[in-house]
Amino acid sequence: MSRRAALVGGSGTGRLVRSGRNQGLYGTCGSAAPASCAGAEPLPAERLPAERFGAQWLGQLDILATDPPRNSVPSVRGSMAASTRGSIDASLVVVVHGGGASNISADRKERVREGIAKAATEGYNTLKAGGSAVDAVERAVIVLENDPEFNAGCGSVLNVKGDVEMDASIMDGRDLSAGAVSAVRCVENPIKLARLVMEKTPHCFLTGHGAEKFAADVGIPEIPVEKLITERNKKHLEKEKLEKGAQKADCPKNSGTVGAVALDCKGNLAYATSTGGIVNKMVGRVGDSPCIGAGGYADNNLGAVSTTGHGESILKVNLARLALFHIEQGKTVDEAAELALNYMKSKVKGLGGLILVSKTGDWVAKWTSASMPWAAVKNGKLQAGIDLCETKTRDLP
Repeated sequence: MSRRAALVGGSGTGRLVRSGRNQGLYGTCGSAAPASCAGAEPLPAERLPAERFGAQWLGQLDILATDPPRNSVPSVRGSMAASTRGSIDASLVVVVHGGGASNISADRKERVREGIAKAATEGYNTLKAGGSAVDAVERAVIVLENDPEFNAGCGSVLNVKGDVEMDASIMDGRDLSAGAVSAVRCVENPIKLARLVMEKTPHCFLTGHGAEKFAADVGIPEIPVEKLITERNKKHLEKEKLEKGAQKADCPKNSGTVGAVALDCKGNLAYATSTGGIVNKMVGRVGDSPCIGAGGYADNNLGAVSTTGHGESILKVNLARLALFHIEQGKTVDEAAELALNYMKSKVKGLGGLILVSKTGDWVAKWTSASMPWAAVKNGKLQAGIDLCETKTRDLP
């Protein structure tokens, strides 16, 4: 049985628990007492070792090192409590993910961690500068599309013909405005194009040649598709063809996606999701990422979600909207994420993950796949990780 970690408890207290089938990290406006992944009881604040405090990332990947606010204590190994510090940034939240998939190789982990942290930081800085939630999620996803370590933009995996076909979507929780594109090729940042569909057309979704023509009409430069193809993804395709590895719902390798959710100072929510799809896919295959309600959803009355994992499974259960349905029924963000992911796993044997932020600023990152790079910023604290029990934190300038 796989493990999950979630921070639970009321204001001012918390503990790390593990049970069930999901792995995940849960953040609230409360504070957390420390606990180990072995399920130890929380330590009282006075017993915390002083050397765990600091405003930098420690070398040990499984230790959260923070300069804690006065009324909270740092958490270790997978807990992610955010604490209110009374700053003007207290209402701002950005959470990002880099895709739920098979284990990430040791030589890539630090690059992936740095990339996901950079995306969350730039999204948060956009909010601090007065930008909207839509601005923030777009900026965070652009950072990831420009990073070849992630399956989006210039890191997109290749289809059966060795070509790139990218999908993306974005949504504004204020009025449910949405924009999406699918199967686009010669565009550097599909999420920019998706936003322009939302803001400059009467439509929600453009695909293929129509989306590319629209890109030219609004002045987005066409780039050679070769600029989006990496040597790593060429080798990836060759290996997949040799193994004849058909994509299965319960084996979501190569199904990475990138995404972001945000809450701005006006209480507006937004999500953005972008992907290159799955390696060795059929030409024209479209997964969940550009589909509103599956790859993501945002509603100011509920929350914002971005999903990742086996696209066909996510489409079948409408995963993003399903998670928000549970929020609508009064569940916490942690409960909503777990219920949605467990339903997908039990009903269609699909694995994946999601990030969710509620209208009150509570947030969760949860997954059933082997790993999911994630990062979150709230109250000026950046937290990031890849696997369960591997979390780092630091104060942003």
